Amino acid sequence: MTKLLVPGLTCGKLMTAPHSGLLVDGRDFYKAVYDACCKAERTIMMAGWQFETEVELVRGEDADGCEHPPQLIPFLRSLCEHKPDLQVYILAWDASPVFVFEREPLQRWKFRRHGHERIHYKMDNAHPTGASHHQKMIIVDRAIAFTGGMDVCNSRWDDRDHAAEQPLRCSRNKPYQPYHDVQAFVTGDAVDVLHDWFCERWKLATDIDIECNGQPREPIAIRPTLEIDAPCLGLMRTLPRMDEPHVAPVKEMYDLHLRAIQAAERYIYIENQYFSSDEIAHAIETRMAATDHPLEIVLVLPEKSAGWKERITIGVYQQRLLERLTKCAEATGSKLGVYYHCACGKAGEIPVFIHAKVLAVDDRFLLVSSANTTNRSMGFDTELGVAWEDSVENASIRHARMELMAEHAGLEGDELEAVLGDPAGLVDRLDELARAKQHKLRIHRRNQDERPGPVLAKLLPDETPFDPDDPQSMEELLPEPGVWLDRLFRDPLWMLKRSTRTFGRRVRHKLRTG
Repeated sequence: MTKLLVPGLTCGKLMTAPHSGLLVDGRDFYKAVYDACCKAERTIMMAGWQFETEVELVRGEDADGCEHPPQLIPFLRSLCEHKPDLQVYILAWDASPVFVFEREPLQRWKFRRHGHERIHYKMDNAHPTGASHHQKMIIVDRAIAFTGGMDVCNSRWDDRDHAAEQPLRCSRNKPYQPYHDVQAFVTGDAVDVLHDWFCERWKLATDIDIECNGQPREPIAIRPTLEIDAPCLGLMRTLPRMDEPHVAPVKEMYDLHLRAIQAAERYIYIENQYFSSDEIAHAIETRMAATDHPLEIVLVLPEKSAGWKERITIGVYQQRLLERLTKCAEATGSKLGVYYHCACGKAGEIPVFIHAKVLAVDDRFLLVSSANTTNRSMGFDTELGVAWEDSVENASIRHARMELMAEHAGLEGDELEAVLGDPAGLVDRLDELARAKQHKLRIHRRNQDERPGPVLAKLLPDETPFDPDDPQSMEELLPEPGVWLDRLFRDPLWMLKRSTRTFGRRVRHKLRTG
């Protein structure tokens, strides 16, 4: 049996698994974060791709009787007011101008104005041109840490029912579509590893050291969605190569995906926001061709690209890869099932947006991460993940895989075991279920409706320049960092100060040189 978690290759750290598990969807994750932070004594550390100052962490009955406000900034401010030793560190991606209208304006100012002197908000621009800081982690003291696909921002909260009509699922008083995501939690030595990685990232982004002396490790209880009991737990990253400041490339996430796929004997299960990594697709093709018995391969993706921008940058290329995998499965006898999840309501079917990043193999391996199955997540953006491994079929990993699939399919009770229990014939049973349309699962159109016309097909390159796996390609496309538009929108005072300093330097230089 191939060992999948190999320190220095497919993970940064490997340890005997402590108490750990999954938090499925925003309700369970946000409630766990709220409960854990309420018990913090010294530090709360948060890093992410996106934050929102007023996102509600607890809603409805979960908010009943809460001692502190449910919104992020008021919540953290209240904690600091009640806990004189508490320090809060928030590291947000200094976003690309591509996202300027998708980000909360004046966020730095809001954290300063409405936060607290012990809430330290910084922005992370320590990445190659065009890349993003995509790691998501929250560490509370030395007690518990969270990482995976979820950001603490608007339009992410949902419960596991993903109902078409859910009055609590709204952002700025506007409803949004059902939303699915997965986060992991860890305790014990894994928390120390993530704590150190956060401090390294903070130092790289801000050139400031975090002093954390006397951190407590008293257990913090949360309510997990699913507990994982496996003998090995690994933590892995993607770190892109950088020259200034110097950062050596780390591609543990990439190597882990390839190694897990190559070792698959019965099934590969993926749920992800995107599927555009040519090398991951090639690895699946290679595995289908190499095995002497059919593999069951299940992909759960969003119904379609979120808009024209994603269609051109990801959707067109995703369609090509899914077409390749379909042909390979037909040629090798393996089974490929590609699905999306829908909610049925008064207005008809509403697709559930899939934001999770999950990979499971043979009920002995499970990965939950921030990494999309894209080229950039495998080598260009910063990423972070947690994986569990056993040498044989593991009951908790099997249960987690079945629970995730059951959520998408709308199965429960005896039906759950009958359809999902045995990997043999899994795709045929899921196809039958999806075609009947009696549950929530639907057969994905595999982005066929996003195929480019004859003119656009000639203009599109073979590889999308917006989904690179190496910093060099984006540096050629975007020779300047180009963050000024995003800065102007979110932090005009910073832009004014920067412009004033630049003007002053030029005046002083002019006076000195005559």
